[in-house]
Amino acid sequence: MKTINKIFISAVIIVVMGFVASCSKSDGTIGTDNPKNSPDGKSGSTARIIIKGDYLYAVDNSSLKVVDISTPSNPSYVRSVEIGFGIETIYTFGDYLFIGSNLGIYIYGLSDPSNPNQLSQFEHFTACDPVIASDTLAFVTLRNNNVCNQWIVASREIDVLNVKDIFHPYQLVNYIPQFDPYGLDRLNNYLFVCHGTDGVVVYDINKMIAGYGNAVISTITGITAFDAVIWQNKLFVIGESGFYQYDYSDIHNISLISSILKNQ
Repeated sequence: MKTINKIFISAVIIVVMGFVASCSKSDGTIGTDNPKNSPDGKSGSTARIIIKGDYLYAVDNSSLKVVDISTPSNPSYVRSVEIGFGIETIYTFGDYLFIGSNLGIYIYGLSDPSNPNQLSQFEHFTACDPVIASDTLAFVTLRNNNVCNQWIVASREIDVLNVKDIFHPYQLVNYIPQFDPYGLDRLNNYLFVCHGTDGVVVYDINKMIAGYGNAVISTITGITAFDAVIWQNKLFVIGESGFYQYDYSDIHNISLISSILKNQ
């Protein structure tokens, strides 16, 4: 166990030092798209490592690892919290951790940041499960194709959950998109969802919840997209071929600013 912890801490040191370096190179400004998350760093919906305050949280297949990074040059391993099997992603909002698994969403409280405690759980069918959250809503993309679950019929959906009562989350709507959904992010009433080889689709959240009309606002095609992050008034997309930066000031006509592609 000591050997495993040493290996884990070594990996954390690399992540933390990279995070500190990136902060030192920035201009000190903080994006306003998600003010509660920005001071702690902005992660994508498919992230397995996040930073919140003086702690770094990471998930493996079955547990949550807690690391004290109050001294970035000397992080210390605190504990491992067992969750369950099939853990995939971790996302932070406010004083909560939203942990996605292929069986559901686990919500953990950070009243004691060194020892997160489970507050509630929302179960769904077996599927890949990126998740993001805001004050009252959480958004989950589900797909159970041959990668995520080869034993049942392939299906896809975007779930919108009411998390106003953090102890009793429930589903508001089950939206069926045209393509398999992957990572996602939200800005106000817009939900940016990556759809693999079908690019990125921007949805109107109010229309998704109301269940009427076409909720699609605009699309980004020509890329294979896996995760999206909105930060400092830009849309960043991680795709199969590389990293893309977009201007979404005209939400109906999103334009490419720059890209860093493989082998460039």
